[in-house]
Amino acid sequence: MLKDRKHNKTAAVEETLQLVTFLVGPEEYGLDISVITEVIRPLDITPLPHMPRFIRGVINLRGTIIPVIDLRSRFGLQTAGDATRKTRMLIIRGAAQGLLGLVVDGVREVVRVPVAAIDPAPDAAKSAGADFIAGVVKTAGHLVILLDGGRILTREERASLKEARDVPA
Repeated sequence: MLKDRKHNKTAAVEETLQLVTFLVGPEEYGLDISVITEVIRPLDITPLPHMPRFIRGVINLRGTIIPVIDLRSRFGLQTAGDATRKTRMLIIRGAAQGLLGLVVDGVREVVRVPVAAIDPAPDAAKSAGADFIAGVVKTAGHLVILLDGGRILTREERASLKEARDVPA
C-alpha cells in the first residue's frame, strides 16, 4: 500500500507542466521551462544579411553566438521599435537549431499547469506558418498560447541560419 502511494505522488508530479509566461504584443504566451536556459536583458544584436525579417541577427553571449528572433515580427505583429525596460530575451534550446534568443515584450511568471488542462492548438492555428503553436491553456481566467520551442523556425529558416553561420568571415 505504501508503495502505491509513492507511485501516485510521482504520477501526480508528471501530470503538471511548468511554464514561463511572457507577453508578445497584448497576448500571453508560454514555453516549457525546461527549454529555457536563461532570461536576459537585450544585448546588442549584429544583423545577418539575407535573413527573414524576423531574424534580427546574432548576439555574442559569453562567447556563444546565438541567433535572435523577434517574436513580434515572427507572429506578424507590428514591431515595437526600441526595447523598453520590460523587454527581455529568452535564451532557449530549440531542438535542431541549438540555442535561440527570443525577443519578448516582457516576462510574466512561472506557472504550473495540469497537462490535462492543455487543449490542442485550434484548427485556425495549424497553418504551415504557425505550427510552432503547441496548444492553449486557461490560467487564472485568461488564455496562454503554448509554443513549441523546437518549431519556432521552419526547416528552411534553420537551413538559412546554418548557411549564414558556415560562411567564412
